[in-house]
Amino acid sequence: MSTQTSQPNEPIRGITAGPPGPLRKFVKDERVAFLLVGGANTAFSTGLFIVLALAFPSTPSFILLTVSWTISLVSVFMVYRKLVFRVSGHFWLDLGRFALVNLTSLGLNVLLLGILADVLGWPRIPTQLGITVISVVVSYFGHKYFSFRRSADKA
Repeated sequence: MSTQTSQPNEPIRGITAGPPGPLRKFVKDERVAFLLVGGANTAFSTGLFIVLALAFPSTPSFILLTVSWTISLVSVFMVYRKLVFRVSGHFWLDLGRFALVNLTSLGLNVLLLGILADVLGWPRIPTQLGITVISVVVSYFGHKYFSFRRSADKA
């Protein structure tokens, strides 16, 4: 186990990100920029989930969640890519990795929401809001060190 620690914007050995994106001119900390973009996307996705849940109350939660997740995935990929992590090239690889990280979060979300809301009867909307906090942490590390990573020799 290594005792080496890295600062938030320092690369992990062999893994680097692109230069700071335009948002980072105003928000210096990448984690804060990630949270701002992610927060806006989460608000959009959660709002869409709420609208769908209210419009289709008898539809299973996993369907509503999958629809809202898919729509928000497409929109936020480009925003993270251009404004936060600022990478170029490898578009399809990045998109595949991005989708995989988000699918991991979605799987966790579907599992927890299904158990807590549909099996245990917890209210859908507050339960979904709570699960979102877990998803943010998983997503940040997944996107920083997997979705948008670049090898040090290609940075």
